[in-house]
Amino acid sequence: MKLQKAFICTASVVFAILFAAAAVHAQAMKITTADVAYDADNAKVKGYLAKPADKKARPGLILIHEWWGLNDNIRENARAFAELGYVALAVDLYDGEMATTPDGARKLAGSVRKNTDAAFANLKQAVSYLSGLKGEVDPARIASVGWCFGGGWSYQMAKNDLGVKASVIYYGRFNPADDLSRMRATILGHFGETDRGIKVDNVREFQAKLKTLKGDHMVFIYPNAGHAFANADSRNYDKAAAETAWKRTMEFFQKHL
Repeated sequence: MKLQKAFICTASVVFAILFAAAAVHAQAMKITTADVAYDADNAKVKGYLAKPADKKARPGLILIHEWWGLNDNIRENARAFAELGYVALAVDLYDGEMATTPDGARKLAGSVRKNTDAAFANLKQAVSYLSGLKGEVDPARIASVGWCFGGGWSYQMAKNDLGVKASVIYYGRFNPADDLSRMRATILGHFGETDRGIKVDNVREFQAKLKTLKGDHMVFIYPNAGHAFANADSRNYDKAAAETAWKRTMEFFQKHL
């Protein structure tokens, strides 16, 4: 079980830091939460929306779950972002299914990869939904953030110009040879130097390619950190790297949203 946990991609550590930040906030924001049908073409597709209770146009975030699906961990993350002033929509790319074992998660993630058109349509609807929250979301300030499986889809949102201004990728998959001519979003990437699944040489190639493009793109490689370095349950957990990555993420959102 410990070996399995080494590669489980949760954002628990990152959001432990987030919760701490919210706790020391002078006046923590009151929030509201709800399960919402955000896909206008498919009422069965439901996500989890967390937002500040006040009626003020704020930045919107699309949270893309790990390979487990839209579980309680992702809902907690959405609430934490809302407490910090973001309107957070946690999407569901699994049509309500969730996994509790690595084999189950692998199967669900594989089903999405076999039907990427549906995933893209889902994420486009998420952007449309947030943009339609008049007076609550500034449609010009929408971003995505994802981890592992979700990190790869956060990258796809940027690459394919799906309507986000910024995208944060926590050790999500990419292809350094991709055509990024359509990309309009600014990217922030976090990758571990010793990640066995995402080779550091490819990350450096990706990093170099982004430097040739317009925009203040940033890709960070964390020394001696492996895959899932922000996961408290992983043997690769790196407290210093996780805290630094979170600080950079917050600064990135503050700058670009």
